[in-house]
Amino acid sequence: MDRVSSYKVAGAEYTEGFRRKRWDGKEHLLKLHSASGRYRAPIGLLEDFRVYLNEKGIDHRVIYDRRKMHPKVDYKWDPTFIPRPYQNDAEAAIIGCEYKSGILKMPIRSGKTKTCGRIIYRLKRKSLFIVPSQLLLYQTQKALAEVLQVEVGIIGDNEWIERDVTVASIQTLIHRRGNTERSMTAEYKRLTRSYDLVVFDECHHLKGEAWRKVMLDMDAPYKIGLSATAYLDLESECERGVIWLKGCCGNIRHEVPTSELIEEGYLMRPHIWLYRMDGEEQHPYGWNAKLLKELIHQNTRRNQKIADVAHELVHRGLNVLIITNRLRQAQMIGRMLKLKDISFTIIVGNTKKEDRERRLEAFRTGKAKVLIGTVFGEGIDIPEMETVINAEGGKDVKATVQRMRNLTPHDGKTDAIFVDFMDLTNKYTAQHSLQRLQTYRSEPAFRFEIKD
Repeated sequence: MDRVSSYKVAGAEYTEGFRRKRWDGKEHLLKLHSASGRYRAPIGLLEDFRVYLNEKGIDHRVIYDRRKMHPKVDYKWDPTFIPRPYQNDAEAAIIGCEYKSGILKMPIRSGKTKTCGRIIYRLKRKSLFIVPSQLLLYQTQKALAEVLQVEVGIIGDNEWIERDVTVASIQTLIHRRGNTERSMTAEYKRLTRSYDLVVFDECHHLKGEAWRKVMLDMDAPYKIGLSATAYLDLESECERGVIWLKGCCGNIRHEVPTSELIEEGYLMRPHIWLYRMDGEEQHPYGWNAKLLKELIHQNTRRNQKIADVAHELVHRGLNVLIITNRLRQAQMIGRMLKLKDISFTIIVGNTKKEDRERRLEAFRTGKAKVLIGTVFGEGIDIPEMETVINAEGGKDVKATVQRMRNLTPHDGKTDAIFVDFMDLTNKYTAQHSLQRLQTYRSEPAFRFEIKD
């Protein structure tokens, strides 16, 4: 059972403890609890334990010692929202699950939030919906309020208002939790036992220790994880602790392929433009932050190309989202767009709520043709968005998929263009570009072309 619930830690072989054979290089989720003398493991691993015991022919029984749930809540439902077939299948997979937990792996823009709204409606349970960003806080609150036709509480952005359905920012919960049980605030302790269903949006983040501690604190019989990019079978992901996704939320209960939804017309077919960035650039150091800054984020030639492509797209009558994770890069591209007399706006992590809403509205209505943002890597819903430019490069398959924010069909929208770069100026950036290309090629419905 320990083998089932442990994973190799990336880079462990370089540590002194591993070299001196004081540590086996693995993170073990099955631990002996000194006070009780019993072994403990995250509840989401129960199914894997049972599969293992059955394979070994070991007799066992499961005793559920769950707390009593709160009284049921009779929610209403928006009659204008009719779930799609794949959303009904996802709902059934959770409601019919013996373990009352699981991950719904559904593509970006497939309606994960409203699918969970339907699950809340069917189960009639007090529900906490945890989101990874402030932008998603209000977007999720609005979506759940619409389909459930109730007032939805909010925890985050200096608010702590609980209702039968509440949306919470993970950053606020981490702050109120503190580092130890003693540092937990009274309201946080109460919260951990106040809800019977907890949903964690973008659950691939649960590999992070601070994030997963919050989910493990929640004493809720039902736990659901949502993600378009939960890769439980990739070795590289396993070394980064992907087993914690299962520990917190259980196994994947329902998976919907992106290409399937494109072929069925629920998502738009993306046309991927890959621009070649040639020319060998010599650097005396290996892969590090300085190399990343010089080749990607503050590379004048590359950023100028991004501005040129945005200019071309705008003159085609399309709006453009430019995604970066660096403020200085966003500012540099903004200055280049200003010289081209292109209307643009920038949203970053510390942009105030009122300014953020005003800038988003300017983009939606066409007053700003280009939106540059450091907070649009996942989850944000702007159906009007037509084109996306990946300015930050990278090799992570999750980030590659999450950037494709423009696949939602919308009135008057005829194309979904996604722009990326083949950064061939260095062996490291070339490897990263190849990995992104492989991600695009893995979807049969994607169409792409390489441009100079």
